Parts: sequence; structure tokens; C-alpha cells
Amino acid sequence: MLYAQFFVDEDRYVISVKDIVEIVPVVQLKIVPMLPNYAAGLMNYHGSQVPVIDICYLLLNRACRKKLSTRIILVNRGEGSGKSMTMGFMVEKATEMITVDESLYNPTAMRNPDGPTNGPIIEYQGELVTKISIEDIFDKLDKRFFQQAETFASETIP
Repeated sequence: MLYAQFFVDEDRYVISVKDIVEIVPVVQLKIVPMLPNYAAGLMNYHGSQVPVIDICYLLLNRACRKKLSTRIILVNRGEGSGKSMTMGFMVEKATEMITVDESLYNPTAMRNPDGPTNGPIIEYQGELVTKISIEDIFDKLDKRFFQQAETFASETIP
């Protein structure tokens, strides 16, 4: 299976390309006041408003550093449920795709039930890599933000 790889500090993470709509450079975001710190803002994506989550803020309580390798990974949440929503994950060091055999993933030996990433882990090139699940991340976020975001996602920008 093919995955987009990124880092949070020195930790490697991957998202399956089957969940990815597109990977884009960081763009100017519309800040929405009084949302959680991990809510980076809204971006215009082909005329639609897309909420962007700062994964570094979500995991480490610090914003992603705006570097050449910082990207927004656009994903579809709820595909096939009738309420599909595009959302973005701002990540650092998103420069490579890797191919991993799905059968080699193992459940994590330590987990935080309140944490947004408890996905399976694989050893890749001598390092442990965590597989990110869009639904796992979404399930740990403040739902009030996403009720608003689902409304925003259905509106278009003139």
C-alpha cells in the first residue's frame, strides 16, 4: 500500500493515499476566532471552504513550522456515508511517499485512549512509523468545530 509520509518532530507518520484527495503547499488560511488551537483555519479549495487542522498543534501543542516541506494533506472524511467532507491536515516534512506491506503493521504497545493517534505501527528503515486514521483523529476533536465545518464545507466561496 502506498502512503504519504510526514513527521511530527522526529516521529514518522503515514496516511494512506486512498484517503488523500490532494497534497498542497501551505496557503493563506482564514482564521476563525475562538476555535481550538489545533484549528488552523479555513482554506479555499476550488471554491469551497475547507477546515485545516494543524497536526503538530494537535499532537504537541505547538504550531507546524512554515517551511518549504510543510504541506496540507487534503482528505475526505465520511466517504460513502452521504455526509462526505473534505478537510486538511497541516503537517511538516511531507516530502516522500512510501510503500508498506499492510500485513506488517502491529497494534501499538502503548496507547492513550484520549489521544488522536493510536494507529498501528510498523518498523520502516529502522524507525517506528505510526499509521494515521482520519476517523481516529476526527473522533478526538471538538465536535462543535466540525458541526460548523460541515456547514462551511457545503457553502461555496464566490
